[in-house]
Amino acid sequence: MSDQKLNQILCAVRGGPESRETVTYAIDLALETNARLTFFHAMDAEFLNYATIGPLSVVYQELAEMGKFTMLILADRAQRRGVAEVNYVVWEGNIRKQLLQAAIETKAEVMVMGRPTRSPTQNVFKFDEMESFAAELEKEGHLRLILVPEG
Repeated sequence: MSDQKLNQILCAVRGGPESRETVTYAIDLALETNARLTFFHAMDAEFLNYATIGPLSVVYQELAEMGKFTMLILADRAQRRGVAEVNYVVWEGNIRKQLLQAAIETKAEVMVMGRPTRSPTQNVFKFDEMESFAAELEKEGHLRLILVPEG
């Protein structure tokens, strides 16, 4: 870290078990620097455009509620560990765009996020494009991006 005081840390969370190391890293950093911590989760509803079955809006609403609940649990975890100022946001839309917008709007000096995982689920970022996206986030968001490796 630089000598500049950290005021705001943004932790981008996908929400699955692979986020555990990312969340722990962000909480530890907030405790170390006494910075405010914001957990961020973006929900991309692009799949709704291709759906052919009935009440997907109900399914999507349930997913949104689960996302909020997950963020609430993470905020509680950070508070219990001693982070003085912690909150969360859940936004909807293209994840890449939302990450950039969150970086700008929160005025975070640091964003913590996990690297793409090697799992059967589809990643938003492919391994070979993560570094270029990280550079774009750092430049446009005026922050330092910390990519946490898988445990």
